[in-house]
Amino acid sequence: MGDELCPVTLRGLAEDRLGYEFALLEDDRGRQLPIWIGRCEAYAIQLKLQEVEMPRPMTHELLCQSLGKLGGVVTRLLVDDLWQSIYYAKLCVRRDGEEEEIQVDCRPADGLAIALRVGAPILVRDDVLEEGKVNLPLSGETDQDVPDNDT
Repeated sequence: MGDELCPVTLRGLAEDRLGYEFALLEDDRGRQLPIWIGRCEAYAIQLKLQEVEMPRPMTHELLCQSLGKLGGVVTRLLVDDLWQSIYYAKLCVRRDGEEEEIQVDCRPADGLAIALRVGAPILVRDDVLEEGKVNLPLSGETDQDVPDNDT
């Protein structure tokens, strides 16, 4: 527990009762973690989930392409802190042929949009997952048991 990293998958996007969007992450033990995200980031994530190709690169594609041209590879997204109801994340990048991993501070929503585009694993620190976990059924509809966003 504690510093252990848990692989999670993006189970889907939904809205709470107030209309705020969130991404629902889930680990292999069934623990679910809602991370509230902005509408623009939700749109970017949804485009990728639905495999929609845009005629010109959107912001997250631009960043992925830029990293690639500079010899960088996104190795993982790490959600590693929860403080005052705000999640913190790091996008982990490695340059081709180098062992050192560079961790870049990012908002979890942007990190999710990028990790999905490059197929990088999403990891959540175990204590963060324990503190933020909920138990939600996720359908295409907003569920009455969806928690309110405290932020």
